[in-house]
Amino acid sequence: MPLCESALHRKDWEREIERRREIVPDGRLSRIPASFRTITFALLIAFAIPAVAEEPAQAKAAFQSYVTALETRFDAQNKSSDGYLWIDQNPQRREAVRKGEIQVEQVHAPQIDGGTIEDWIGGAFLPNATLDQVLKVDQDYANYTKYYAPELVQVRLIAHQGNHFQVFYRLKKHKVVTVVLDAVHDIDFLPLSPDRYSLRSRSASVREVRNAGQPDEEVLPQGQGLGFLWAMNSYWRVEQRDGGVYVECEVVTLARSIPFGMGALLRPTIESFASDSLENTLNEKRRAVLGSH
Repeated sequence: MPLCESALHRKDWEREIERRREIVPDGRLSRIPASFRTITFALLIAFAIPAVAEEPAQAKAAFQSYVTALETRFDAQNKSSDGYLWIDQNPQRREAVRKGEIQVEQVHAPQIDGGTIEDWIGGAFLPNATLDQVLKVDQDYANYTKYYAPELVQVRLIAHQGNHFQVFYRLKKHKVVTVVLDAVHDIDFLPLSPDRYSLRSRSASVREVRNAGQPDEEVLPQGQGLGFLWAMNSYWRVEQRDGGVYVECEVVTLARSIPFGMGALLRPTIESFASDSLENTLNEKRRAVLGSH
């Protein structure tokens, strides 16, 4: 976008960013150094200026290529007798989850033109739980907003046939600015054995919501908005053994590219949709399952 055109949109985006910022109580925002607030605010505006641009076709294609390769690996893991869980690939990691820790790790993803791919994997152990208890929570979409609040604001089952579910989610994420997204996911449960199943959740659409909950709420077309999330797939593996259930998940996201020199402040927001969501989901799933005993 030409600089002169960017300047014309600057005031509109200042207003847009201001609407998205959550008010910090008790005047604490005023105690943040003015220089830091100015730099952060300027970077967010610069990041948001090309918000009406469509999600680049090359980024979509690169993401789909990456996901296809991942799913080929997942198919092989699902058939493996001793290589099923990522947790088992490292004895220290397995010991840590057995002690109650949540293990989360970033997986190297390639750099792509026009976008950013994030890949994170994590796991946990649910002592004294059973496979059926985990499956019941996984398919209890009516109570997802209770299990996974405050990030999940609304959940609605659209369709269900056999082991296939289509589900609508409204997600809310806050990292300096508040981003609300409407997403539709196609979810497949894959029974593997009496003590194992896997789950694949692929985003069919992710659309940003402007002014969520207000009279002028607007759901933007796919690919428009701040671009913090364009696609999000989750891949779960679940196994009952050792007196409980191991659960692990790999989350792969697609977001817009990060402008040169802005990674230090903007990358945490991009990463949070995968890393923070993953750790929170593992904690909340464990709480929901263990609370159902």
